[in-house]
Amino acid sequence: MTPSAKAEMAPSCSTAFWDALAPFHATIEDHYLDRRSIRYVMALLQEPVLVIGAGQGLIVEEIQKHGLRCDGVDFSPEMIRYARIRRGLSLVQADAKALPFSDRSYRSVVFATGVVDFTADDDQVTTMLNEGKRVVQPGGKILVGFYRLSPPMEAFVRRVGLIESNMALQRKSLELYLLSPSQMVSWIARQAGVSFFHALGLMLVMSARSTLQEKRMTFRMQSIFRKMSDPHALIRSAPEKQVYRNEAEIRNLFERLQIPIKKFEVLASCSIVTIQ
Repeated sequence: MTPSAKAEMAPSCSTAFWDALAPFHATIEDHYLDRRSIRYVMALLQEPVLVIGAGQGLIVEEIQKHGLRCDGVDFSPEMIRYARIRRGLSLVQADAKALPFSDRSYRSVVFATGVVDFTADDDQVTTMLNEGKRVVQPGGKILVGFYRLSPPMEAFVRRVGLIESNMALQRKSLELYLLSPSQMVSWIARQAGVSFFHALGLMLVMSARSTLQEKRMTFRMQSIFRKMSDPHALIRSAPEKQVYRNEAEIRNLFERLQIPIKKFEVLASCSIVTIQ
């Protein structure tokens, strides 16, 4: 991959999108690496735990409820501010590529969804994972979360061109939350090159086969956009494209990086890879 291609694919390091979303994040935060997912892998964790990409502290709080000492970092100052307001948590503002902790500080490190899986540049992923390896103690665990679409949802978004060459069109996807149902069907018809009624069928099938959590996410995002005074500001702050990795692409990533996968968990809304 050329340097110019990497620059085009890598998401912006700006926190503008997450800062803008922060006042509404409580509505959708229990998604992807959610409470249910972290409970599933809780037995793997040993204290102290570090959550990278902690957002407003949902996962940190859940781990603490299970009796483990847990810290969290996030790149967005607004997310950190809301973690303090909502949960009384003092998270640390930090870049995952330069963690402000000494070597071997933690027994377990969890990369939440929205960190490694939002980065298309292999060099940046390597830097992040190396930071995780630096701060974890010998024999400790490193878990890496990747957001996941159900097979019917993934097939649909590929059919309508919202994923191209494993890059999700994030701004275009966000714009769809502003459409009425009839506008959505018309958009699907144009994208898929089918009639209005065929497009309606595609949408109904996708809705029927997608997970309950995906349906809730759609309704909640629509609700958030209705509450915003300027939803287009949120859309403009988002990167135009964002990498999407299904299981095959995740495995390809770690193979390219020459990092062995110890365990691969495919859960309802995320995949969790244990690399150490």
